[in-house]
Amino acid sequence: MSSTALATTPAPKKPLSNKAAQAHKPALTRSGAPSDANKKTRTGPISARQREELDVVFTRAPDGVSNTTAGGGLLPPQTTPHLQSGVTRDFIAKQAQTSNALSLLQMSPGAVVGGADPLGLSDHAGISVRGMDVTELGLVFEGMPAGDPVYGIADTSEWADTENISRIDLTQGSSDIATPSYSAVGGQISAELRNPSSKRGGFLELSGGTHATNKDFLRFDTGELGHSGIYAFVSGSYTRNNNWRGPGTNRRYHVDAKLTKSWGEGSHTAAVFTWNTVDESPTRYLSLAQWQQYGRSYNYAGSYKPGSTDYYREFQYDRTSLMLSVPTHFKLTNSLSADLTPYYQWMSGSVPSATTLSPGNIYYGNQSAGAIDFPTVYNGSAAVAALAGSNSYNTGFTGNLALHTGINTLRVGYWYGNLNKNSLYDYAPVSSAGNIMDGTIHTQSGAVLATKNFHLMQQVNGFYIEDTLSLLNNRLDITGGFKEVLMSRSGTNAIPGSTYHWSTNTATPLPRMSVSYKITPQDTVFFNASTGFHAPASDVPYFDAFNMSTGKLATRGRTDLKNEYAISEELGFRHTGLVNISVGLFNYNFTNRQVSSSVYVDGALTTNFINAGGQTTRGAQAEIALRPWHHFSPYVSGQYLHATLDNNIAVGNDYLPTKGKTAIMSPKFTASIGVSYDDGRFFGNVYFNYVDSQYSTFMDDESIPAYKTANITLGYRMKSIGFLRSPQIMVNLINVGDSNYLSGIYTAKTNAKTTRGIYGTSIAGSAPAYYLGGGFATVVGISTGF
Repeated sequence: MSSTALATTPAPKKPLSNKAAQAHKPALTRSGAPSDANKKTRTGPISARQREELDVVFTRAPDGVSNTTAGGGLLPPQTTPHLQSGVTRDFIAKQAQTSNALSLLQMSPGAVVGGADPLGLSDHAGISVRGMDVTELGLVFEGMPAGDPVYGIADTSEWADTENISRIDLTQGSSDIATPSYSAVGGQISAELRNPSSKRGGFLELSGGTHATNKDFLRFDTGELGHSGIYAFVSGSYTRNNNWRGPGTNRRYHVDAKLTKSWGEGSHTAAVFTWNTVDESPTRYLSLAQWQQYGRSYNYAGSYKPGSTDYYREFQYDRTSLMLSVPTHFKLTNSLSADLTPYYQWMSGSVPSATTLSPGNIYYGNQSAGAIDFPTVYNGSAAVAALAGSNSYNTGFTGNLALHTGINTLRVGYWYGNLNKNSLYDYAPVSSAGNIMDGTIHTQSGAVLATKNFHLMQQVNGFYIEDTLSLLNNRLDITGGFKEVLMSRSGTNAIPGSTYHWSTNTATPLPRMSVSYKITPQDTVFFNASTGFHAPASDVPYFDAFNMSTGKLATRGRTDLKNEYAISEELGFRHTGLVNISVGLFNYNFTNRQVSSSVYVDGALTTNFINAGGQTTRGAQAEIALRPWHHFSPYVSGQYLHATLDNNIAVGNDYLPTKGKTAIMSPKFTASIGVSYDDGRFFGNVYFNYVDSQYSTFMDDESIPAYKTANITLGYRMKSIGFLRSPQIMVNLINVGDSNYLSGIYTAKTNAKTTRGIYGTSIAGSAPAYYLGGGFATVVGISTGF
């Protein structure tokens, strides 16, 4: 067996020197240097008292587990002067192989993951952090923007297989000044791939579980290619499962690859490639009343009835994406360095929805569509699929120069991004069996019948400067920075009668500062004040829209949409050692608070947003974890949140009395507790998560109940057998109590019940929609290195 955990012997008389300690550190390198799965690791110099008790993993398992991170991988050391949580391979490798990047963060303080299935396979999942939803978080993968570049949806299955993710960091409330994101008003999620191994070999993992789930994963490491200093890996996976509730089958094909090269002293580069395609049948979102009445049985229909709009095959969608980035670090001189990351992102797909049209009463923009021959008409209505299709190309680069002179470090950087997105919301006929037919529906004049035919163009220029002064023998760091983001958006609309072209420009100043002081080498206190912004997370409001049944203008496109803006402050403390601690207080002030809302327009799923005005958010968070001690690593985290609206919200010509109300998606308390065990052979963990109730309307007239979930992992690593390195078997039990709960808010509303406005208008309510949390599931995985 290649991974063995042993209790250390009493401390030698002389502690490890700094050089020796560095030689024993785990290979969690963030540079282009290769990691080595067989490298002996140690966590650095420790006291004699700690050495008598601390468990040390001397070699890495083929899946990357080193058993060195506090809390079983849930509380890695952090050095940034911000409150930041993270997960490493010690935690990631012991979760279900079907997990996604969002579900892996559910133990972090302040993170509320709204999953639509227990396995983590669905792209239809959300996360909120301190009440900020996923569209308000910066999403970064290997230095490039990740997720949908306009709507801000994470789509984490596109990023990487979790077998290849080395680390995920969640920065609550702020982001790095160099982050290439125009949505990081509420924080940042960053994910990194593992580096290629220095030795040729591979890793094979076969998994299966409930709901006919299976995942096949294979990775190959090249080792050094010749004597070039180039290392690479490539992996591929296939995943399939049936929906855990209701009909439908999902398939995913994925490829990851990474190449690294180091040269000179301190310069290195990496080339990252990921390709993903999914064919997914989504589960149905539901209202509070539907959940209370039907529970898990509220699903799409498994069989088709003529003219029905709830048959599951009418909602099955496909999506393909490609992401490339080349993060490079140059050591130009002893005092000057540079970083450059060019990137490219392509996404294409279509999300269908079932609807009906009335022949002879259909408009294409402001023009009559004329006579249309539909293949299936029932009771005067034609059954069709509304296809929300799009493809986008997002290219750019981010780079900076850093000058290190004595006690001062100056960093000057630039980010450029160019986005082109085409959106065509058209219609396809549905057969008598309920299947979406090939081809599209045309008007009598031959034009493609559509409600949207947009072309969005966007350019982003971000300039920043940051200066850090280190005093008192590098114990006190004072940093000040400023970033200016210039964004231009323009578009064309090919729908008849609409405004063909529009454009808008914004400039957002983003000052920040931080102070960090090392009380001792293990204890740090820090303060930061930062700003962030979030551009409107939808292209729909910019364009004119028409009523399909009357041809009249339904909404006029706007170019006066405002960016959400936040000013935040944090005060925190960290301790590292046998026990790791991270605690902090935070305060936000928002203007033009934006909340995304998914709606159906003429049968097609689209996204709009609600401008909630001002908001004040305050709270506290804490994480405490133990590094492996007698093979055990406990972990505890929690957050208290108090978020209120600062003003009344406009609805039509009146205002809802929302001032002082609790903000949506803001549970007062969240908590997680767990313990991990790993002796090198047997391993396992138990984790428990609690989320308080949270409002789903700005009037606080509807909420989802608090919920509790628990997951368990059990596993065993065998000795190496021939060329098979450390074969292992692992069982994951997900939601072991089979809790039936609403896990998050899919569509928020201003009010659920009819409410009288400030000026006396009766404002009708509308029911929010929710994610239904996944039930009990089991995944069994067998893996081996070779």
